[in-house]
Amino acid sequence: MEEKERLIEMENIGGVEFVKDPVLEKQLENEFVSDVKGGRIYYSKDFYAALYRKIESGMTYEQAYEALGFDLDILGRDRANSAGKRAVQMHKEGKLNRTDPGTYDGSVPREMMGEMSPEEELAYLRARTHYLETLQEAKKKFLSEYAASRSSLNRKKRR
Repeated sequence: MEEKERLIEMENIGGVEFVKDPVLEKQLENEFVSDVKGGRIYYSKDFYAALYRKIESGMTYEQAYEALGFDLDILGRDRANSAGKRAVQMHKEGKLNRTDPGTYDGSVPREMMGEMSPEEELAYLRARTHYLETLQEAKKKFLSEYAASRSSLNRKKRR
């Protein structure tokens, strides 16, 4: 029955129907995953920096992928190897300048990032600070708008 439900549940992306895969949806729990859509996993910027760091330390693509919390038995070796190749390519193209705060999105806690040089850590912490400040501003705005909508509803009820 569970497999049948899995095949029936669909999501519409850009007018195209995709089967929603609960196994992939579960990957959203991993801090390095920003989204799952249409059978694809979208990783955070921090993922590629952390993955490349592990590869650079001597791990294979698969070992590095697993070390970041992904299960090869569920997600497959091809996905791990593709992510590893992508991380190496990004490094070759200069997109993983680990001393540039723009390399990180700051959404992953520091302890998940592994070992970093002082320069890399400074760049990461700048990105993390920006991320947390943005999150705080969004929370304040939400709470302000929520309070305003509640007081508006209360005024309507009193009438």
